[in-house]
Amino acid sequence: MKKIIIIEDDVDTLDVMEFILREYDYAVIKANRQVSIKEIISINPDLAIVDIMLPYGYGGDLCLEIKNNPKSNHIPVILYSANINLKKIALNSMADAYLAKPFDLDKLLEIVKKTIL
Repeated sequence: MKKIIIIEDDVDTLDVMEFILREYDYAVIKANRQVSIKEIISINPDLAIVDIMLPYGYGGDLCLEIKNNPKSNHIPVILYSANINLKKIALNSMADAYLAKPFDLDKLLEIVKKTIL
């Protein structure tokens, strides 16, 4: 079973994403708090889905940390946001994919399936 960590401060969005992904047999770890690179390395997910705008930091910076660390750079990252510059932010953050909010659940699943290890 593939393991996905979702880092999102909005609990309702987090719960919906978890519900959908679990329905498709993904193991989901939810985080509505700050997650350190050490925790991500310890969890070793097959995929990280990270909101860009977090109250405790910028998801793009976390993505860069993941991608620049030799212990975690193998983890694919999907950044998502309602930010109109999402594509540019994702590119600059070395994200493997991006998803614009609001998103269709089918689009979420399509991107997850294309991106997960």
